[in-house]
Amino acid sequence: MASLPARIPLLLRYRRPVVVVVQLLLVVAVYVAAFLVRYDFQPSQIPTETVLKSLPLLLAARIAAMGLFHLYQGLWRYVSVKDLWQIMKASTAGSLVFIPVAWLLFGPDDFPAGVFPMEWAGNILALGAVRVAGILARETLGLGHSRPPGLKRLLIIGAGDAGAVLCREAQEHQERGYLPVAFIDDAPWKARASVHGVPVLGNRDEIPRVCEEQRADVIFIAIPSATREQMRGIVERCRETGLPFTTLPAIPSILAGRVSLDMLRQVDITDLLGRAPVELDRTAIGSYLQGKRILVTGAAGSIGSELARQIASFRPELLILLDRAENPLFFFEDEFRRSFSEQPFVAEIGDVCEYASLCRLIEVHRPHIVFHAAAHKHVPLMERTPAEAVRNNVMGTYNLALASQRFGVERFVLISTDKAVKPTSVMGATKRVAELLLRSMNHKGQTRLVAVRFGNVLGSNASVVPIFQEQIARGGPVTVTHAEARRYFMTIPEAAQLVLQAGALGTGGEIFVLDMGQPVRILDLARELITLSGRVPDKDIPIVFTGLRPGEKLTEELALEGKDLLPTSHPKLRVLLEEPPARDMEALVSDLGQRLAVLSPDQVREELGLLVPEYRPGSAPPGHLDG
Repeated sequence: MASLPARIPLLLRYRRPVVVVVQLLLVVAVYVAAFLVRYDFQPSQIPTETVLKSLPLLLAARIAAMGLFHLYQGLWRYVSVKDLWQIMKASTAGSLVFIPVAWLLFGPDDFPAGVFPMEWAGNILALGAVRVAGILARETLGLGHSRPPGLKRLLIIGAGDAGAVLCREAQEHQERGYLPVAFIDDAPWKARASVHGVPVLGNRDEIPRVCEEQRADVIFIAIPSATREQMRGIVERCRETGLPFTTLPAIPSILAGRVSLDMLRQVDITDLLGRAPVELDRTAIGSYLQGKRILVTGAAGSIGSELARQIASFRPELLILLDRAENPLFFFEDEFRRSFSEQPFVAEIGDVCEYASLCRLIEVHRPHIVFHAAAHKHVPLMERTPAEAVRNNVMGTYNLALASQRFGVERFVLISTDKAVKPTSVMGATKRVAELLLRSMNHKGQTRLVAVRFGNVLGSNASVVPIFQEQIARGGPVTVTHAEARRYFMTIPEAAQLVLQAGALGTGGEIFVLDMGQPVRILDLARELITLSGRVPDKDIPIVFTGLRPGEKLTEELALEGKDLLPTSHPKLRVLLEEPPARDMEALVSDLGQRLAVLSPDQVREELGLLVPEYRPGSAPPGHLDG
């Protein structure tokens, strides 16, 4: 005769009928038990005829109620509070149907009232207990599944909500190949506790010991709210074990969905240089984005594409994605269509330097809001081709702002840079001109023109991070300009979120400055990336200092000395307090645009110096191109 575990697959094949039959048998058993309790366990006293006649009515009421509240989904599933709540609602609904009909048909004299509350409570207990029994049988006796061979023994760091979810998912889906054996958590009160039957065996300093004692094969870091210092300490202990380790993304990346094994990824530099999660005023942002037509320039770039993704969550009427780079826009269009299938959008090839085509685009789509992320950003390249920097960063901004005013765009947000402060580079000077230009134009139309200034973003196309990663992949050396060079860094999602927040706060003419935290030493960044790759800095991968390049500073600033940064309603956004430009920047920029084609690189720098008196250009690199 086949054993019960051997029969489990056959039972699961007919799960729905089995569930219905088992639950109906429980209803009958509880009903009989309620009469037995009511008559002090004296079967001879029970009105058998009343029981038999009323039983079909009870079964009909219970079948309908259990179906209505989805109680036929299985006996061996994980029981949650929601499941128990559904059982209570189904039992109550069935009783509300059964009780008045039973009294109407049989009368209060033949049908004892005390049976009703006992039957109702017993029904809840029985339906809940059978589910718990199914879970216990599955987990303690191994019914319903067999453990696949070769499971990797899993250590989970973080015995909080995220860790508990990962543990449960690994236990319930052992085909994924993991067997949780221990938790690590720094909270003293969790010591020697257990989560889903898995013990908490120590804090982060004991990771190597616990891994050795538990013969762990892999480590999951399940602390999405970890600070930079916490992650560094955890990663250092994980490296000592020599085991592979992965982590969950930071909180902003998981807010939209539940935690799962599929979300685990390799630890990267954003985890070690991470910042506190941004808390957005989503009501204010939604009030100006929802249902609007929104144009994003440079949409295939790192900042522009992230802006588009963030904006899509606020359900605009239409997103217009503009970029002149054909291949990147093609691939981003495909990604966006797959990720935001319900969001109406159009992807357009176009150049912000072409005023007439911009006007046609804006006239056709009539955007309410423009986010201007298109720009030339590479400092050394712009030093060699200053005319191109002016044409794209200054004239492109002017064209777009002018067209926005002409066709009644409500808001215009320029993505600026900390390199606009006391610029030493052509790129920084052109961005400063763009800021001044918007301030000069703001009062000439109804369009609210604002700029948002921030530093480097980790992982962007212009970031030093991918350059370092490529150098590491080649075996080095990693080239750092100067041992004390420092830059402000933030993640791409954080930058995009704060740009949207600034757009909600801007009334026109402001230059918003993001709170970039403390500047990061580039040498430290290089060392962290080398260590994350599993190599040792200066031993496996050499670091070479090359000297500052033309236009580069040792450190960047976010505002000029003597200029006030006033707080706003958002703690990570400040607004620069400065007087509007004394000169008509629009006329000066227009004149420069007309003469740009005949100016030499040095002459372009001289013109930028006239527009931005604090600009102190560095020497042009050898072999620079005329433009």
